Amino acid sequence: HHYRSAAGNRAAQAAAQRAAAAAAASNNGTNAPVHLKKTQTKKPAKQRSNKPAATKKTAPSVPQPTPSDNTTATISHENPTKVAKTPHVGVSRHHPNVKLPAKFQDKSKEEQVLRCADRLKPYPLAVDTLYRALTAIQQDPSNAKFRKIDKTTRGYKRSLESVPGAEALLLAMNFQTHGAYSLVLERSWVDQALLYLGISALEGAKESEEYKEAKAKLAFQQEIAEIQQLSNTSEAEAIRRAEFMAKCPSEPTGGRGALMQVVISDETTIRRKFDGDDVLRDVLNWIGGHGSVIPEKILSREWCVVDINRFPIAPMDCELNLDKTLQYIGCWPSGRLELRPSPQAWKKDGNKGQVLMGSSRGLAAAPTEAMH
Repeated sequence: HHYRSAAGNRAAQAAAQRAAAAAAASNNGTNAPVHLKKTQTKKPAKQRSNKPAATKKTAPSVPQPTPSDNTTATISHENPTKVAKTPHVGVSRHHPNVKLPAKFQDKSKEEQVLRCADRLKPYPLAVDTLYRALTAIQQDPSNAKFRKIDKTTRGYKRSLESVPGAEALLLAMNFQTHGAYSLVLERSWVDQALLYLGISALEGAKESEEYKEAKAKLAFQQEIAEIQQLSNTSEAEAIRRAEFMAKCPSEPTGGRGALMQVVISDETTIRRKFDGDDVLRDVLNWIGGHGSVIPEKILSREWCVVDINRFPIAPMDCELNLDKTLQYIGCWPSGRLELRPSPQAWKKDGNKGQVLMGSSRGLAAAPTEAMH
């Protein structure tokens, strides 16, 4: 009905316009056709509903929890936009019966000192250096030279740098870091009781087996280095070495023979081939060609030879097996021996009452018991 009424109104308006145009033409005395401009009429707009436009529902934005080191963030069920922080309990929350150990710096001075001294046992240079330093401070605490340590010096780098427990012990003695390269003990922080504890702990470390073995190995390495340098300075030493090398059998050629490797020191490892029927004496003569005093020290048990292909490792009785073949002693088709300072028990009683070396991986080797 609405659209029909609108159409009737438009027709009536058009007829009225045509009548007005005809009257105007007759007044002008002309019979020319009249071109009527077509009127533009807009379509009626649709009636808008009073109902609000539907909007797409979206979930409310909830901030993501950002827990800190000491708190744990949780989302509240009553208000999702609110983040509640609760104390972070970590292991104690899930394992209430488990107790975490205290940090090293939170322990007592006595515990710190004893722990550091225990870690220093395998490092004789560090133990000796720290012992001298603490003793000097104890005897003359007013001397500022004794209470300052320069970490850039050659002595510090050789003895204490990178040694586990070395710097920690100094800090336990109330030393403080000054910059990146200095440790300083203020006069007011000198504690004679603490110094006595530190010196006593280091004296105990000197009595340990770890310290003694490491000390002997250090002296051994220094002596080996001196022996190896003699060939360049002593003509007599060069002659003796040549005599030992002259006693060695010729080295097998091609693919024949057993490859022998002997570790003389941390920096020196010698290698050559031997036949399976060559004997241990030949190997000692070959070693003597790299240091004329070495075979004598081995036979006197000041030093020893160990087979590092066996486990557990124990000294080899070279005097007993001097004329045994390499195949017999387990060095066929290859062998790896190492020169070491002899343990005190080996110097006195040999392997009596000691742990025997492990079985050999060599082909057709003699039983371990037969070599002791």
